[in-house]
Amino acid sequence: MADVLIIGGGIVGLLSALSHTDRGRRVTLVDAPASHPPASWAGGGILAPLFAWRYPDAMNRLTADGPARYRELVSRLAGYAGLRHDDLCDSGLWVEATGAERESALDWARDWRQRCEPRALAAAWPAAEDRDGVWFPEVGNIRNPRLLKALRARLADQGVRRVEDRAVAVEPEGRGATVVLAGGERLAAPSVLISAGAWSPSLLAPLGVSVPLFPAKGEMLLYRLAPGQVPSIVLTENGYLIPRADGAVLAGSTLKEGDASTEPTEEGRRRLEAMAASILPALADLPPEHHWAGVRPGCGRDWPYLGEVPGTHGVFAAVGHHRNGLVSAPASAEFLVQLMNGETPFLDPADYSLGPSSS
Repeated sequence: MADVLIIGGGIVGLLSALSHTDRGRRVTLVDAPASHPPASWAGGGILAPLFAWRYPDAMNRLTADGPARYRELVSRLAGYAGLRHDDLCDSGLWVEATGAERESALDWARDWRQRCEPRALAAAWPAAEDRDGVWFPEVGNIRNPRLLKALRARLADQGVRRVEDRAVAVEPEGRGATVVLAGGERLAAPSVLISAGAWSPSLLAPLGVSVPLFPAKGEMLLYRLAPGQVPSIVLTENGYLIPRADGAVLAGSTLKEGDASTEPTEEGRRRLEAMAASILPALADLPPEHHWAGVRPGCGRDWPYLGEVPGTHGVFAAVGHHRNGLVSAPASAEFLVQLMNGETPFLDPADYSLGPSSS
């Protein structure tokens, strides 16, 4: 029998599994990528929240050191499933901001000890439409699909059992729980983590947990350009461009709350093409190479719920990361694994609790 059962093969579930195995725990990971693909596969991989200064401290505590955490992680995983050091692209992040918004960004950067300076976009990128904004030189992006493959390969090497099936119920025991799978198999462990993204509410509701969670569909495009043609991440109010080291450029993203479908739409494509061309006019004449959609784990508040499920002993949840699952995943996983192993967590559990104050 496993020591730990993790439901969900997204970035939080995978990093939690890695941290548990580092502690000598036997881990079984339940994942259903065909029917429930992880949001962390579909996103763009920006290693900062969009407009980070608009978020509360509870989210910033999970994300402010995200780039540094990912540098350590990529160094650890390099070579697995073809993961390369330059899959973490140290592009920097330029954010459109003027007036009071720019001052808020600069104030936030000082408070959180982030490097940031005012900079016009055309000063660094003459090919783009000129705009005023701020520049974060230490914020890059991670090639998230390759990272997930590398994590799965590393976990297999460390003895993690991966079961490809959908969890349909979690039945708490005196300690831990039995997880019922769609195929009929029943798995039990003294410690269980529910981290199934947008599909977590169906597992939590029977346990009496009511938190404001919902699916949120997002669509993305990929363009193929020469390496360096888009020199940094560019974030505007209408969307963003993300450069990879090999010249791929992602354009994103749409947002449709309440939609759990994963099919891209013609409307989404048109909106993203127009947004991309508004930043870099040359993209108006270049058709995108790929178009896809994913489902984010939406949440009615601006930071996730992380902790033990009330009324259980040994059943935990990590839900509601919304658009910031990737950047907050290393800190979220560390915090959860500390809680699950009875260690002193590095954050205050009350700030992330699923208890009666959850709203």
